[in-house]
Amino acid sequence: MNRSTEKRRKVTPKLLQEKKDRGEIIVAIGVYDSPMAAIADEIGFDLLINGNAGPMSLLGHPTPIDVRFEEQLTLMQAVTRVARYGLTVGHMPYMTYNISVSEAIRNAARLIAEGGADAVKCEGNKHTAKTVAEIVRAGIPVMGHMGMQASRKLEQSGYGFKGRTAQEAAKIVEDTQAFVDAGVFGIILEYVPNEITQYLARTMPVPIISVGGGPSPDGIYIASSDVVGYSAFPKPKHEGSFVDVRPLIQQGLQQYKDEVLSHRYPYAEYTQHMTPQEHDKFLQLVERVA
Repeated sequence: MNRSTEKRRKVTPKLLQEKKDRGEIIVAIGVYDSPMAAIADEIGFDLLINGNAGPMSLLGHPTPIDVRFEEQLTLMQAVTRVARYGLTVGHMPYMTYNISVSEAIRNAARLIAEGGADAVKCEGNKHTAKTVAEIVRAGIPVMGHMGMQASRKLEQSGYGFKGRTAQEAAKIVEDTQAFVDAGVFGIILEYVPNEITQYLARTMPVPIISVGGGPSPDGIYIASSDVVGYSAFPKPKHEGSFVDVRPLIQQGLQQYKDEVLSHRYPYAEYTQHMTPQEHDKFLQLVERVA
């Protein structure tokens, strides 16, 4: 059946939970602008996640710590203005939910009310879970983010693989359980061994969505900028290789520049002209002014 004529339902946390319960894979994509969000929503992704990769890939921030809330909010709005069916999730940037509970709720509410998001995403651990519980209690759906947490680079000793040792893996499980107890409807699990992903998908009651965590979760997540090769920075190896639009973009920009320099563009056949009579009148008018 053609996707355009197929009757579609708005994705909700309840529908994601039903997919997990039935053993159906959940497919998530990171989107950060209106064109990409419209394409992804037309294809039919379950989750449209506006993560911190957006301000990094589109605005040139070298780290997620540099991302400002207003920037994340603007990109969230770009997504939700065109997305109709996928469940839209807005990332809570660095220190926007760590200062106080009231500030955390206020910022989360802005992503919902001003950004149009269906839910927010929080990185953290068992200590952050208390704040997450208050956001959920305020009526705002929350996704957790465990494993590699880019906003906690120093605390986690870099962006590398997390959970290699039994002790590290047990801590990820402990933190995940704390977020689940706080009321999150799902967990994004980034850059961890497949064994951890498999264990959490089997033992946790909510969907476990993996990015770089192996083939055993309830769902898979990847940034669209990495899918199509559209970023100012090298993409992580675990993001896979699907298509690279950079050569096409370079080709188009180079051709445009070359045709301008060789006077082939703008094209003569599409150039608009005044009638000779109106042109004569125009010259007479401007000569009087001069």
